[in-house]
Amino acid sequence: MRLFHLLLFVLTICPVIHATDYLFAEGQSAYSIVLGKEASQTEKTAAGELQTILRKISGATLPIVNHPVNKGIYIGWTPQTGAAQPKTTDESFTYKTIAGSLYIYGGSERGSMYGVFRFLERELGVRWYTSSFTKIPKKKRYALRQFSHSESPVIRQRLDFCYDALRHNDWDAHNLLNTQYQLKESPYGSMSSYWGIHTFEKLIPPGKYFRTHPEYFSVYKGKRSDKAQLCLSNRSMRLELTKNLLETIAKNPGYWCYDVSQNDNPWPCECPACVRLTKKYGGHSGAMIWFVNQAAAEVRKKYPDIYIGTFAYKYTRQAPKSNIKPADNVVIRLCDIECCMAHPLEGCKENHNFLSDMNDWRKIAKNIYIWDYTTCFYHYLLPFPNFETLAAKFRYFSRSNVIGILEEGAHDAPWSEFSELKQWLIAKMMWNPYQNVDSLATLFINDYYGKAAPLVRQYYGLCTKQVTADTHFNLRMDCHSGIYSDAFISEGIDLIQQAMARVGDNSEELKRTKRLAAQLYYLKWQRNRIKSSLDGTLRQLQSILKDDPTIIAEHGKTLDDITIIP
Repeated sequence: MRLFHLLLFVLTICPVIHATDYLFAEGQSAYSIVLGKEASQTEKTAAGELQTILRKISGATLPIVNHPVNKGIYIGWTPQTGAAQPKTTDESFTYKTIAGSLYIYGGSERGSMYGVFRFLERELGVRWYTSSFTKIPKKKRYALRQFSHSESPVIRQRLDFCYDALRHNDWDAHNLLNTQYQLKESPYGSMSSYWGIHTFEKLIPPGKYFRTHPEYFSVYKGKRSDKAQLCLSNRSMRLELTKNLLETIAKNPGYWCYDVSQNDNPWPCECPACVRLTKKYGGHSGAMIWFVNQAAAEVRKKYPDIYIGTFAYKYTRQAPKSNIKPADNVVIRLCDIECCMAHPLEGCKENHNFLSDMNDWRKIAKNIYIWDYTTCFYHYLLPFPNFETLAAKFRYFSRSNVIGILEEGAHDAPWSEFSELKQWLIAKMMWNPYQNVDSLATLFINDYYGKAAPLVRQYYGLCTKQVTADTHFNLRMDCHSGIYSDAFISEGIDLIQQAMARVGDNSEELKRTKRLAAQLYYLKWQRNRIKSSLDGTLRQLQSILKDDPTIIAEHGKTLDDITIIP
C-alpha cells in the first residue's frame, strides 16, 4: 500500500508526465500555436501544417494565435529565445523548450519552417516519403520534453533533380530542399533557381542567326556548323550574346545564377582564332572562362548580386592550365558524368581523373557547383545500386566547399528503379550526409512497402551486394554489366514475387512492389529478348507498364519504342 501511495505521489508531481505538461493527451491540448504579427508567409504555412498534422496525430486542435500564452509553440524568432535574431535567409533552425513552451525559430524565409518540419519528423515520426505518401503516426499522448536542438544545412544549394521533387514544392520544403529547376511561387516560399542548361543555342539560336551570321558558329570538320558550338573568338557574337543575356535576365528575374554554357555536344570551334585562344588559356576550359568572364563583367555592372554559371563538362571538365581563373561572380558547374558510380569518388581508381580536376578547379574557382548523376539514363528500369555512394559523395563535396549540388535522376519518369527511395535518400543526404544510408533505407522500406517490406529489404540487400571492389559502372550501364547475373535475376524475381503475394489485396502496396518486379523483368528481357518473349517475362513487364505507365529511358522513350507489343 505504501508503494502504491508513493507511486501516486510521483505521478502527481513529476513535471515530465504531469497532464498539464503534455503537448496533447486523449484528444486534448492546453497549448496554442503562436505566430508573431510580422510572421512570414512560410512561418504561417508551417503553423497551419503543424496544426493540421498534430490534429491528425492526436485528435487535438491547437488554436493559432498572435499573442503570448503561457503554454505555446512559438514559431519564428522572438527575444524570449535568448538568441540573436537570425538573418532572413538563414536556413539553420533551433527548437527548444523554455518555461514550459516550445520555441521553433530560424531565418524567417525558410529556417523557421524547416524547424517545424524537422520537429514533426524527428520527435513525432512524421515522414514525407513521396508526394503522395506521408507517414503520420497516431499517438494518444505526447509529453513535451526539454529540447535544445539545432541544425544547419551542409550544402547551401540543394536540387533533387528527380520526378517528384521537380513537381512538388511542398515535398521539397518538407524534406529541406531549397532549389528548383524553375522559379515557382508557393506557400512554402520562393525556392532559389539556376537559369538554364546548355544555353549557347538559347542565347544565340541557330534558327535566328546562322543564315545571316554563320561566323558566329563553330568550324567543325572544315566548315561552319549550326549543330556544334559557338565561335568564342568572334567579338561580334560575344557582344550579341551578352546583349541577349542581359535581356534574358530582365525578362526572367529572380534567379540567383544565369547559365552561359556549351551545347550538349563535343564539337568546339576549330577555327584558327579559337585554336589560338585554346592554346593561350591552357585548354578548352580556359577559352570558355575567358569568354564567360567577359559576359559576367557586363552583367555585374547592371546586376552586381547575380552570378553567371558555366559548365566544366566533357571537353571543358579539366581546369585551364594557364594563368586564368573564373571571375568572382562566375560559377563553375562541374559534372562527374564519366565517373564510376558504384563506389565513392575517393578510393576508386576509376575516379582519379575527376578528383584531380576537382582539386585543380578548387585552386582557381571561388564558386563550384556540382552536377551529379544517380541512374542509368539509357535504361531507367535497370537496378542501379549506388545507394552507399550518395552519402560519401556529399561528404566529399561538403569538405570541398562546393556551393551547391544538383542530383540528376530519372527526372522525366513517374517512376523508375527504386526511384521513390533514392529521391528521398538524396534529400536526406543533401541536408546532412553524416547519416547512415542503410538505416534510412530500412526506415523507408518498412513504411513504404508495408507487408512486403521484409522481402523488399532482402531484395535491396541483394542489389547492394552485387557491388564489389572490382565492379564499376556509370550512367551508361547496360544489361550485360558485370553486376548482373542469371542467378541475381532469379533470386530477385523469387523475392519480389513472394513480396507481391504477401501484400494480397492492398492495391497501393502491390503497385509499389510491382515497380520493383519491373526492374527484373526488364533486365531479364534485355538480356534475352527471344526467351523472355516466349516464357511470359515480356508480357508481365507490359502488364505492369500498362497499369502503371512510366518511361524507360530519357526523353520520353517507352517500351513501345524498342519492341512491338503483341
